[in-house]
Amino acid sequence: MKKKLKEPSAAKDVQTQQVNENGEVVKEQSKKQKIIGMLINVLLVVAIALAAVSTYVSYVSTSGNGVPSILGIRIFSIQTKSMYPTLLPGDLIFDVAVNDPGELKKGDIITYWTVINGERVLNTHTIHEIYDGGDYRIFSTKGDNNTAADPLTVHEAEVVGKYVARVGGLGKVFDYLQTSTGFLIVVVIPVFLFFLFYLIQFFRVLFEYQNVKNLIKYEQERGRTEDLIAEEARRQQETKDRERAALEAELREKLRAELMADMGIAKPEPEEKKETPEQ
Repeated sequence: MKKKLKEPSAAKDVQTQQVNENGEVVKEQSKKQKIIGMLINVLLVVAIALAAVSTYVSYVSTSGNGVPSILGIRIFSIQTKSMYPTLLPGDLIFDVAVNDPGELKKGDIITYWTVINGERVLNTHTIHEIYDGGDYRIFSTKGDNNTAADPLTVHEAEVVGKYVARVGGLGKVFDYLQTSTGFLIVVVIPVFLFFLFYLIQFFRVLFEYQNVKNLIKYEQERGRTEDLIAEEARRQQETKDRERAALEAELREKLRAELMADMGIAKPEPEEKKETPEQ
């Protein structure tokens, strides 16, 4: 079963609707916003997880015979039908590191380095025979779908992992993620859209805060202006009241003089002060 290591790739809306006494409109909008937020967060987590795994496997970890490893687990994707029906093309398989090659036995499925068509590649086949080389062991392997054993035997130093589990079809996704196009579409674009969404939300909240702040400031200034207008109106009213009172007093005095003149009553003259001997 031929598998090649992948080459590193360059890789709050403004309410315009009336809200009833129970607040049903506000509640419905809030629920929709929560659902959208949850979906976006789930997509972000998935995208970041895929990005982390893909990046780590492709570029970071090269320990253990030059094969990427995550907590001792090595991940491979099946490319051919040589292990059919045990393993199918497109399957994602998980291997564990082999610390003691002496524990391997006939029938175990191992992943190892070999040469196929003049190229050093990874292969996953079943152990067909085990030979004692003295200080080391030699393994003869065979694909479950092949009629003959592999022409090249495997030295224990070339074994990189023992098969333990598989996920059907996920290997194609894994392979696609390790391409430039797949990494861009599945990882980079979703993460970019997520940060763009929350950046818009941030500025939206910032603008709303600024609007509320300006509204409060406007209300305060309007309150002070209304107080000044009320004070000026009160002073004008007091001035009008004083002028009206003076005018009414003057009119009463003229009316009194006219009535006395009509009745033949002389207007009393102001008394002259008599001088005393002392003066």
